[in-house]
Amino acid sequence: MSTPAFPDPVNPFRVSLTPRKAALRASGVGELEVLLRVQAPAAAPGERAARTPLSIALVIDRSGSMSGDKLEAAKACARDVVQRLQPDDEVCLVIYDTEADLLMPLCSAGEARQSIDTLLDAFSARGGTDLHAGWLRGAQQVAGSTGPARLCRVILLSDGQANHGDTDEDSICTQVRQLAQVGVTTTTVGLGEGFNENLMTAMAVAGQGNALYGERAEDLAEAFDAEIGLLANLAWRNLRLVIGSASSRWAMLNDHTQTGPAVWSLPGIAPGSEAWAVFSLPMDTAARAQVRSRQGMALHVTVTAADGDGREHAERASLAPLAVLSDEQWAALPEDPLVARRSTEVKAARLQRLARAAVTQRDWGEAERLLAQAEELAQDSPWLKGVLDQMNALLQRRDHARMSKELAYASNSLSRRLAEIDETGDFILAEESEKASYLRRKSLQGRTTLG
Repeated sequence: MSTPAFPDPVNPFRVSLTPRKAALRASGVGELEVLLRVQAPAAAPGERAARTPLSIALVIDRSGSMSGDKLEAAKACARDVVQRLQPDDEVCLVIYDTEADLLMPLCSAGEARQSIDTLLDAFSARGGTDLHAGWLRGAQQVAGSTGPARLCRVILLSDGQANHGDTDEDSICTQVRQLAQVGVTTTTVGLGEGFNENLMTAMAVAGQGNALYGERAEDLAEAFDAEIGLLANLAWRNLRLVIGSASSRWAMLNDHTQTGPAVWSLPGIAPGSEAWAVFSLPMDTAARAQVRSRQGMALHVTVTAADGDGREHAERASLAPLAVLSDEQWAALPEDPLVARRSTEVKAARLQRLARAAVTQRDWGEAERLLAQAEELAQDSPWLKGVLDQMNALLQRRDHARMSKELAYASNSLSRRLAEIDETGDFILAEESEKASYLRRKSLQGRTTLG
């Protein structure tokens, strides 16, 4: 249902727009929902995409609350990341409490492997938590490496609440967003149950990175496999979506970062994967917009992205004109199953965010009501139903701390995840485990297990 324009003949990414139902409703009742998909074609057999070298800033919280297992888990994560890097990658190490200290300046992965164990063994937990200072020190270290030839990422590990320096979420996220726009992205990793998931997930969204957390050290190995695996395999990065239409009332239902009027950042994509978003417009507004548009199109989009050499490419797609049907005809029209599933995911994510707000107030009845609404939406999605089953188990135990974390991270994952191009509605654990780790669907975000 979309019309792409000026495709790049060399390994293009693809952009499409598909309505949930391929018609407008004459009465104007309801919403027109449209799925945007930005796809990187799978590599040909035996073909390996060019890899962009990485510059990674590892930033570890060493405040007093990190003592014991959590600090050991953070150190294990740092060792894990360094071991996963390639010879042309570089990495630095920052630790912070009430101050930020640079333990290892930016150096090659090979040099880091020779010194990382000694450096990590040399410090212990102490003091307060100036999370902003730690993040900023790491970002400054890799900022000089930004450019088309490198991917720069801050990986922030913390268990706590920011209580020194700049602690304002909006202020911190504004800086994170600004640096992401010039090429320094941010992934956050929450450890245990005591950290501020609001701040950590907000920083990851603003920073165009990933929001990860683990209850135990072993839960983080898969998360870092996904993190480094995706960075190493990106085919297209710096995705920027601009929408245009005869109406300005299109709403994006996902939580992608908005960087301007009708402009959003989308996740980078690896071969065989897609970034996606669901847009919604009141049906009567869509009908008027289609009439006003000279081409009869209610929506068109432009997506720009940088390839592995940093060259920017652009693709466009437009929603084809839609027939106007009576209410009876419209009701009988079948839905596109993929659009329906993705719409269900983002709506379930919204309900989970609302349920989390109820959980923080210990309003268990409201949380139960909201999860019941999400379950009604999820009847045709085995994976989403499994996620909600896990939430209901936590609800029955009144496990406030863990449920708050799971709801925050599950809603973020539902709304911002990459998907396989040919992903189906089935959910089979054995098949999920065979996927690249950054494409796996999980029922619990804070655990390694997929089920």
